[in-house]
Amino acid sequence: MSKFKIFEEKLKERKIKARVAVVNATIESAIDAAVEAANKGFAYPILIGKKDIVENLLKNVNFKGEYEIIDSANEKESAKIAVSLVKEGKADVILKGSITTSNFMRPILSKENGIVKAGSLVSHVSVFSLETYHKFLIVTDVAINIAPTLEEKVKIIKNAIELARNLDIKQPKVAVLAAAETVNLKMQSSVDAAIISKMGDRGDFGDAIVEGPMALDLAVSKEACEEKKFHSPVGADADIVVAPEIDAGNVLYKSLTKLAKADLAAILVGTVAPVVLTSRGDTAEIKYWSLVLALMMLKK
Repeated sequence: MSKFKIFEEKLKERKIKARVAVVNATIESAIDAAVEAANKGFAYPILIGKKDIVENLLKNVNFKGEYEIIDSANEKESAKIAVSLVKEGKADVILKGSITTSNFMRPILSKENGIVKAGSLVSHVSVFSLETYHKFLIVTDVAINIAPTLEEKVKIIKNAIELARNLDIKQPKVAVLAAAETVNLKMQSSVDAAIISKMGDRGDFGDAIVEGPMALDLAVSKEACEEKKFHSPVGADADIVVAPEIDAGNVLYKSLTKLAKADLAAILVGTVAPVVLTSRGDTAEIKYWSLVLALMMLKK
């Protein structure tokens, strides 16, 4: 049984039922994810795509609930429709279907008509369930921000903390990663991490505990902390680990999914409505749990 099932229970407690716009809903896994959420009472699917293809796919799923189909000519039009629905207050969550990431993201990030929160930064946040770790591990950013500046890292961390709080994690513990736990003036990631840690000490992240620089082993391993005589509330107990840039983050992400076989859910935050950005090759299960994670971001 997936540990993510606890989020289903929380959605029931919060009485969440959201309108989910599926962008270019012409792929079975995306429809399956939306339908499963609807069957459990969490979602009202708005399926955007070529109507005949969507209707044909619906014949293969066990679903007798309410839904809506919006006919669209192509994937670019589907993405624009989904963003418009959010802006008009007619959709609460966006779920990626059969569409390239560039076409999916373009209307979301549009300066004129997009749905980025004022003063915010869109970032990718993953939540992992591992057999070898005693709690959920939140990892950011592995997919959107390539080489974030210090200012951008602060926004990325605030996005991750917001998600953690929506998961009912009290006083999130944040590890700002670098290659080592000591500050090296020639290694910008360690300098940024030290500054961010000091900002945390001064309350810039609320009651979250922010530590950095930290090597990954110190964030998750009691033995590593004892061996290196590292003392911090975040040591071996991190809720959130923050990658210094996309290469490190992506390698960590794929190591956890492919080598550690971790269960995964992932969304974009920093937008007016939560966005589920998954690969077209991801399973319906990953898309479903990612949709559940997005629903956890909605107001209680």
